[in-house]
Amino acid sequence: MKLSILCCISLGILSIALKLKPALSAEKVYIIHGPLNLSLSIDSLQIFAETGKVNSELKFYAGFAGDKAMAQLRKVLQIRSNLPPKLISQLTYAPMSEEFLQRLGRIVQTESGLNGFHAIRAAWILSASRSQSYTLIDILRNYPTHGIRIDSANIGKLQKLLLTLVNYRNAAIAAIAQQERAEAVSQSKMDFSQLSNPLKLGAFRVTQRTLELKRFTPAIARGQILRRFQVKLYIPTGTSQPVPVVTISHGMGSTPIGFGYLGEHLASHGFAVAIPEHIGSGEAMKKALLAGLTNTNVDPTDFIERPKDIKQTLDELERLSQSDPALKGRLNVQNVGIIGHSFGGYTALAAAGARLNTARIHRDCGSDKLRTNLSIYLQCLSQRLPATDGRLGDARIKAVISINPLTSIVFGPEGLGEIEIPTMLISASNDILTSPVPEQIHPFLWLKTRAKYLALMVKAGHTAADRGNGGEQNLSLTSTDILFGGPDAELVREYIRSLSLAFMQTYVGNRTEYRKYLSASYVNSMSQEPIGLDLVRSLTSIQLQQAYGSAPPDAFFPIPVTVSPTNK
Repeated sequence: MKLSILCCISLGILSIALKLKPALSAEKVYIIHGPLNLSLSIDSLQIFAETGKVNSELKFYAGFAGDKAMAQLRKVLQIRSNLPPKLISQLTYAPMSEEFLQRLGRIVQTESGLNGFHAIRAAWILSASRSQSYTLIDILRNYPTHGIRIDSANIGKLQKLLLTLVNYRNAAIAAIAQQERAEAVSQSKMDFSQLSNPLKLGAFRVTQRTLELKRFTPAIARGQILRRFQVKLYIPTGTSQPVPVVTISHGMGSTPIGFGYLGEHLASHGFAVAIPEHIGSGEAMKKALLAGLTNTNVDPTDFIERPKDIKQTLDELERLSQSDPALKGRLNVQNVGIIGHSFGGYTALAAAGARLNTARIHRDCGSDKLRTNLSIYLQCLSQRLPATDGRLGDARIKAVISINPLTSIVFGPEGLGEIEIPTMLISASNDILTSPVPEQIHPFLWLKTRAKYLALMVKAGHTAADRGNGGEQNLSLTSTDILFGGPDAELVREYIRSLSLAFMQTYVGNRTEYRKYLSASYVNSMSQEPIGLDLVRSLTSIQLQQAYGSAPPDAFFPIPVTVSPTNK
């Protein structure tokens, strides 16, 4: 499993282990509780995982933990991973993962009390090297010190992380499903079999074209650099009127090719689609990471330059629509929709009017607490930005879809609440990079625009929306594909095509007949296994709290920030 999942697994063991009676053993987890130094043998955990037997070492403490907690512990111990050592090495040497491991290492220490950063990474890689299928027991045994030291003061923090990632997430998923059912009941009955299939290509033939753009931009510690990038265009032919424009922003480590399937689909239905390459956080970064370059990281200025890529692309399209013989009079660049994925999801929201919230960034990123939401480590790179008013929007953009975006700190309620145009957030329940609750579900509550939608793809992962450079669907899924994308990435992309077409036709193409495709009842009719799809227009904090049974682990609306002079 990926880093954050492995972390949660280990935290579950340790929170149980705190209640267990000390026993002498050569392989131990040491629980430091004030002046007491308690211990638990890894052998006893392995026996319990393999047979369900509670030996004499566990018996006394199993009574304190309770049957339910022990059953959950056994399930956790039985989970297997088959991520290969090379991939683990690449992941754990990435700067954002390193920061996460450093913070985790303050809690999961070596026997002598040193930061466990290097030991955790070594144990994980060694476990993968020794077996194609391994469990947390193997990682514990391969920890390169005699024992693993845990300070009991951190147990409460670890339990809260588990609640956030598992229990509360599941409650939020249930609340969204319940709200979708309520919205579907309130909608008029319709025979969806009579509707045209939004997944079919439209009537227009599509031509492609590549633009070459450049500009000088600032870079941290490097002064002015030339930012040279391409824009892939998908143009419908045979239209009698200027067509609306949709621009798509790819995620970190990707390229325009990853969303060519969506550009082709929208263009066949009468949109001109422009997909710029974000070079500062594009494919070159992924190649460097896969090559093992440990200094690979996003330049913080990309939080500014990505939305500027969108603006420059629209400026160029506006110029071409007036002067280029092939495009003259064919583009309506005053009527634009934007779609973005991951870091591109941030880009799309920023270009749509969400305000980069430097006051919140500097306040919330000052904490050194462990976070299993890995996107926080990317968001906090923006601390190094030069002074900015945070306004990156473009008035030509009339609607926005943001898929798996990062939002919680870079925007917060203050920044996201400034969006005034129709907005759809698309979330994946099994996203381990931009966690669905803090990055999309709670932020949906922060949106103030009247036309807002939240789509949740249940059992989908972070990367499924991006088709990548391979083009064709890979029918032989690896554990890595399933971990990051989910069990059926092609189904996810069908959902993306359908939702994007319906939303852009409704709010950019002014085709009101497509609004029916944005109803809970229609989405429910198209949802299928192994990845479900829910769509809601409304969700409240009361519904989320009722589903969870108590106040959430993290507030629905974080404490407001005071706007700084550079954030006005």
